[in-house]
Amino acid sequence: MHTFTEKTAVITGAAAGIGLALVERFLHEGMQVVMADIDAVALETQALRLQAAGHPVASKVTDVTSETSLEALADFASARFGNIHLLCNNAGIGGGAADDKSLWEASVADWKWVLDINVWGVIHGLRVFTPRMIAHGEVAHIINTASKAGLLSGTSLYASSKHTVVAITEALYAQLRLAKTKVGASVLCPGGVNTNLSANSSRMRPLDALTPQDAVPNEENKSTAATHFMKTYQHTVQTRMAAGKAPADIAEMLVQGLHAGDFYIMPSKQEDAPILARCQNIQVRKIEDLGKSFPQFSW
Repeated sequence: MHTFTEKTAVITGAAAGIGLALVERFLHEGMQVVMADIDAVALETQALRLQAAGHPVASKVTDVTSETSLEALADFASARFGNIHLLCNNAGIGGGAADDKSLWEASVADWKWVLDINVWGVIHGLRVFTPRMIAHGEVAHIINTASKAGLLSGTSLYASSKHTVVAITEALYAQLRLAKTKVGASVLCPGGVNTNLSANSSRMRPLDALTPQDAVPNEENKSTAATHFMKTYQHTVQTRMAAGKAPADIAEMLVQGLHAGDFYIMPSKQEDAPILARCQNIQVRKIEDLGKSFPQFSW
């Protein structure tokens, strides 16, 4: 998709961070934009600001964990601006907010929270919007926001969810081509981005549903429960985010990637070393260098 002028975009997670930067960048491209977010106050504030500046923006409070909510968003967007040409499944949580425990210590509530938003949010978006975008017959594009963490060796609940988003988008790309549609797909894999994602995610995190039995480690896992390696991971993530790119830079990277016809939209190849390390591990069938493969932890 190379032409954006007078086309319509729907962006989830649009009230802050990368999502808001995407809204502003696509408005600059001459698009009409429907902003969706679960944070009603932030969403209204940003939408009113952009509308006051004369931009063609509409907003709809949306919970991406609910397919019914996304259906309401699609109906709203179509009624307001007509055919939808660009979908950004961008809503997500992360920044280490859910990764304060090892995989085996994380509760079902922890896993469900991450997967409901980061994975099912994408699935619901695809199920609701893709048939509509195919049916109108015009050139369109779907962008799923994953993460560079979805291309590196897995480290956490968050990374697990983003690996899934990458795989979903690869499958989507192939199937849209096989079906000979005019809808394309790309996966956005930013590295560190300087946003309030971690704080916002922690604020939205539901109360943990651990039972007393689950909360108390048994004899077999007491020693691992006492470790603090996830604190190292969280510190690394926070440090990289603080030193990361601005959301506007990611939005520009996305637009340039779309113009170039890229599927994997990500930082420059100079930052590919950790991805190549994972590929090399796969080739030799071993994880040979823990420090190189998992630099987020202290070895």
